[in-house]
Amino acid sequence: MDTLKSRHIQVADNTSYYVPHWGYVDRVLPCTNDAGSCEYLDAVYDGIFSPATNRFQWMHDVSMLYTFIVWAVIGGFLAIFIILRFIRPTGRGNATSQDAETQNSTTSPTGWYYRAWRGTQASLRRYLLPESFTSIFGHTTRLQILTLAILTGYLIVFSFIGIVYKTWLTPVKKTTLHNTRTGLGGFSDRIGALAYALTPFTVLLSTRESLLSLATGLPYQSFNFLHRWLGRIILIQSIVHTFGWTLIEGRFYQPQPKVYSVFIKEPYIIWGCVALAFLCLLYVLSIRRVIAWTGYEFFRKAHYVLACLYIGACWGHWQQLKCWMIASLGLFFLDRGVRLCRTWAIHNGFVNGYIGLEFQPAQAKLEYHPDPDGGIIRLEFGHEHAPWAIGQHFYLCFPALSIWQSHPMTVSSVPSPGSKSQHHTYIIRCRNGETGRLKQLALNGHGSTPVVICGPYGKALLKKKEESTNILAVAGGTGVTLTVPVVLGALEKEGMRGAIVDFVWVVRRRNNIRWVGKELREMKGRSKESGVDLNIHIYVTQGDENGLGDSTPVETISVVDEKGVDVDPTDGKSEKSIVGALDLDIKILDHQRPVLKDILESFISTRASDQHRTRVIASGPADMGRDLRSSVAGMNSGSAVWRGRKSRDVELHWDSRDG
Repeated sequence: MDTLKSRHIQVADNTSYYVPHWGYVDRVLPCTNDAGSCEYLDAVYDGIFSPATNRFQWMHDVSMLYTFIVWAVIGGFLAIFIILRFIRPTGRGNATSQDAETQNSTTSPTGWYYRAWRGTQASLRRYLLPESFTSIFGHTTRLQILTLAILTGYLIVFSFIGIVYKTWLTPVKKTTLHNTRTGLGGFSDRIGALAYALTPFTVLLSTRESLLSLATGLPYQSFNFLHRWLGRIILIQSIVHTFGWTLIEGRFYQPQPKVYSVFIKEPYIIWGCVALAFLCLLYVLSIRRVIAWTGYEFFRKAHYVLACLYIGACWGHWQQLKCWMIASLGLFFLDRGVRLCRTWAIHNGFVNGYIGLEFQPAQAKLEYHPDPDGGIIRLEFGHEHAPWAIGQHFYLCFPALSIWQSHPMTVSSVPSPGSKSQHHTYIIRCRNGETGRLKQLALNGHGSTPVVICGPYGKALLKKKEESTNILAVAGGTGVTLTVPVVLGALEKEGMRGAIVDFVWVVRRRNNIRWVGKELREMKGRSKESGVDLNIHIYVTQGDENGLGDSTPVETISVVDEKGVDVDPTDGKSEKSIVGALDLDIKILDHQRPVLKDILESFISTRASDQHRTRVIASGPADMGRDLRSSVAGMNSGSAVWRGRKSRDVELHWDSRDG
């Protein structure tokens, strides 16, 4: 501590006493330095009167205050989210009480509060849902960008206000040189303190067992964008902080190079340099192209290790602000601990009312479907645990391949609330890495493999007590794993009569239909039983090609029409038979993609009931997400919703997929 005091130009003697300042070096009083240095220390610690603002300015204490104001603002936004979740109208009961004969009416007997709330939501969605500046921010909504802009603006403003913008020239004893003291030191400390305060929030944004999700109802994946960009902001703050003090100690303070040589050897400065090195490495390894080179699992493990090392180095750099680092480590290890506990519980029978002593992985059946894009694995297994909610996903680990990797997979089957054993089905695209090794496992004759699951995670898309809506389920490729259970669940949901459900699936080849052949049959059967109006549209984008690129025969799924005749839906000449068997609308496109805007407009104008809101639930490639965000935003109309056309209140749930 004495070394730090001397480094901060304070000299103590037998008559001195210390005044504590939270988060900083104690102030030594009385000041025995020259007049300029004492005035500078007054500006840093005790305040200096500013004629421009007619008030005193305390650079350090104000900086500490601003770090807590950051968290007060974050807490305020979370409180607003929680309040909005409680006061929003549910609309329950409106949909179920409508007469089928009046479902095409343009008016709705809902209250003004409900219509005002939903109309406001639709209007905001119209402007904040589309993507912007994709070359910079990637595929994300304007709402995310606006949130980042507000946070960045706040940090910029509060980085500069309360700084004493003044220069002091102070003599250096026994020389003709002088030191230049400015507000740069206070500014550099300010942004360094803000970077410390933001570190726990950055960790909080990255957690899978997300406290933010509990507060806001948003899935943890929706915070990844802010996590990435807040990490970059902390990197910029750290670089500016380092540059500022390097300029002060290496240029403004004299004599040189003596001052800088002593400065750079201080332990707390060495720890600061180490922390910045770890932070730079964190950023480099998180660049998408670097992740593609190193592999996602290397990135993930390296990110965990480097983040902990960075937090530890920050602790060593400035122990007075270690509270932020303790909070960061606490959140990190809490997240990891809860994950391990959930995995242990789901594989030891704890959720079923007893504690088992033997860890029991599930045994999954592997079914490989080849195609020129690498093929897919259909993975099925049963396991005793509590049911998940439709739309949620699990992290799957394959011990036969590696115990150090787990991957998020959306369940394409429907949970069974009344059963102890839950049936899992996954459609997995085979690429490099773990999924490629899983493919080789299947090709080598292994019909099954052990699976360790952790979850469920994500947002429930069909809630029992939620109002019924029109549903347009859109999938591209293996994104069908999300939309299949949504449609199956909607067909069983109470109060869906009068609502419309359309299932749209875009695939490259006709034989891809066999991935979910069982589920397609089940959809049609449930539609007849429930009376819900269901249409199935399948778009094949690779024209009339075979699908395997060679003479390998195409495997078939067993589809039985109403007359009991088997039909092969992968046969290029059997489109009429397919339509007759399952009433599937299959369109063969000539190396083109369907226009999603036209599909959505047609659904709302000719299919959707105005007595129900419209939900578009989709998963697929990033380009599909971009087109859907733009299309859904354009179909939202606050004025139409206010007039009672609930179908123009169009909500999009997008789950990112690679193919």
